[in-house]
Amino acid sequence: MKKITLMLLLFFACFSVQAQISYEASPNYAKLFDITYDATVRNKMYARTNNNHILVSLNNGANWDLLYSYPETESINNMKLVPGNTALSFTTNEGIHILDLATVSLTHFYATPDNNVDGASPSIMGNYSVYNADGTTLLVITSFRIGFANFSKVFYTSNSGADWNEVYYTVNNDNVFIQNVAISPNNPSKLVMARGNGNSGIIGGVWISTNAGTSWTERIPGVTLEPIAFHPTNADEILIGSSIGFGEHAENLYKSTDGGLTWNSVPITWTEQTLNNIVKIVYNPGSPNHILILEENEIVTSNDGGVTWNNSVYDQNSTVYSYGTAASFNPFDANQVIITTDYFPQISNDGGQTLNQIAAPFHNVISVAVSNVGNTEHLYYGSQGGYFHKDFTAGTNIGYNTQPATEYNPRRNYLIADKTMAGRVFIFSSLGFFGAKLYVSTDYGVTRTEILNTFADDVRAITIDPTNSQIAYISLRNGDSSTMFKIDISNPDNAVATEIITPGEYSEGLGNGVVTGIIISAIDSNILYIAQRDKFYQSTNGGTTWVEKISGLDNLSGNTILNLAANPFAANEFTLATNIGIYKTVDAGENWAVLLNGEPVNQLTYSPTTAGVLVATTHSSISSDATIRLSIDNGQNWATISNATLQYIQSNAFDYTFTGNTLNAYIATSDLGVLKFVIADITLGTGFPTLPNNSISLYPNPASDYVHVTVSHSTGALESVTIFSVTGQKVLESKTADFSISGLSKGIYFVKVTAENGKTFVQKLIKK
Repeated sequence: MKKITLMLLLFFACFSVQAQISYEASPNYAKLFDITYDATVRNKMYARTNNNHILVSLNNGANWDLLYSYPETESINNMKLVPGNTALSFTTNEGIHILDLATVSLTHFYATPDNNVDGASPSIMGNYSVYNADGTTLLVITSFRIGFANFSKVFYTSNSGADWNEVYYTVNNDNVFIQNVAISPNNPSKLVMARGNGNSGIIGGVWISTNAGTSWTERIPGVTLEPIAFHPTNADEILIGSSIGFGEHAENLYKSTDGGLTWNSVPITWTEQTLNNIVKIVYNPGSPNHILILEENEIVTSNDGGVTWNNSVYDQNSTVYSYGTAASFNPFDANQVIITTDYFPQISNDGGQTLNQIAAPFHNVISVAVSNVGNTEHLYYGSQGGYFHKDFTAGTNIGYNTQPATEYNPRRNYLIADKTMAGRVFIFSSLGFFGAKLYVSTDYGVTRTEILNTFADDVRAITIDPTNSQIAYISLRNGDSSTMFKIDISNPDNAVATEIITPGEYSEGLGNGVVTGIIISAIDSNILYIAQRDKFYQSTNGGTTWVEKISGLDNLSGNTILNLAANPFAANEFTLATNIGIYKTVDAGENWAVLLNGEPVNQLTYSPTTAGVLVATTHSSISSDATIRLSIDNGQNWATISNATLQYIQSNAFDYTFTGNTLNAYIATSDLGVLKFVIADITLGTGFPTLPNNSISLYPNPASDYVHVTVSHSTGALESVTIFSVTGQKVLESKTADFSISGLSKGIYFVKVTAENGKTFVQKLIKK
């Protein structure tokens, strides 16, 4: 990463870095998983998103706050409370992690055991079981590939992963895969494995070991099995459920009352559907006679220890329940249970018989656009197969053309808001093999009119002719090629699209290059500028012919221009965002100079209200993290809002509004919906800034030893304090308002304060 210079530090110190994070997406499409009640705090629960974040609710799911962000670009999976209920465990591709709930920090990491097989891919961790609060004893499933073939091993450790003992390998066991594992809650040497399918003609069975995996006894052969549950107070009572058997056996719940020596089928009448598999079995810890079973299309409950059962059946087209994957009983209310499903998280107040959807603004959003014509902000974003409009003044957040949760391959909608005309927004709807359509709406998305029907993957640029607001220039991407249109939308019902032939030459395997930016002269609309692949071109005849402008762009050869922007305060000043930095011209492309070197930048945004303010955005990729860089001197110096400050989000869509001296960043994330990041007072000043409304304050500041955080009454009680270096590295955490910084080096730091109401603020701190 580029080193931050002294000038940049002084620049960052001279404007307020007070920032606030909020989540703006609709709460009607929450994607939360592995929801788990805290065992000791009333109405407190935890959930993971569909990516790398863990959330917490203090009011039984009515509201959620961000608890923890995993810093790598990996998904969190298999989250559960560890025995003792003081920590959460979860898996990533790297291994198993233990998150201490008191400090909200990782205290244990168990790297995925080495499979020790030549030519195999790295192992991936699957289901696992943690025996004790100390995390010394674990049983884990791993999987790997050799060529196109899949393999699996099960490992056991009794010394926190210092040594792993291989206790099962598919190659040695008829190629039958293990689908779930469990350690007996009162005996760390007693292991249970549920077997599934294989390719040898032999399937299923529950395998039990009483000597830590040295030897095994098989029961229930020929039946594929998966969910395992031990009675909370009687480890000799075990329930196990059948999994997908492809017609090889009947669907059944099995029960043992002698620690697994003998098993009996539990008489339950199951409703036939597609997979006919039991997914999860959960005892109510506070009332063990209450048992809940999640099946493909049924929720089955018993209130008498399994003597009688009640089935709640949902048909194949149900939008309420499908394939429940986790359940957690409220320890303070025996009738209340949270159920995670493939659709949405649900809460039941009658033990699982009826469900009510839990609302939260956390789900996958693929595109975002915002406008503030007349200083009234309107947010648009693509999600759930449709698109949404949020009117901040009216307080509405409405979805249009959305698809039901039963749709597992929803449409992808990309939106671009017209920054000059209130209510006008362009909507690109990708239908995959069925082509794509481009729409325009002039009433904030309530109605839309098709203006183009074509084959394309997404829209890369839309520019309105500054001399005629009814003419739009549009670039559509199709793989590594691009099609550019000039569209007259004065009559949207009869829009006239004229293709403009771009100058990019076809390269074998690379197409003709994608037009990633379009600028139209404000004086003469026949003068066009475009960025295509690694070239910048000018046309003086409306796109009939093109001239390449190359002076100063030699280093771009073989690289990629990702965006083109025009300075609204300087007619001939343009900037190019590229995978190797930013280039700037002040003479309409005749000569170019490097503005930022060596950093990938996907997007450039000029403030339309304040000269010199420029935002450079880097999207998430294999080689880069989502990052915002802000300049208030026209790109000469940059302040960085790191991925850590942005909660380690993954995003490829950002948009911005500027209101006075406030920058509002709207970010489409893979799991947190639309994240709004607000930076106040971005104009250069003198002295050190104070927070508006005295939301938080640090005293003393500068400081050399102890610091005290004061949080205003309107902000709410302090939840946590995190200190970052100027490069975005987390260097200190505290759960109290008083903390020591004596161990930090002298310099400038940023203190992020999170309040119990979810609001987050950032203040600069000087360590002297």
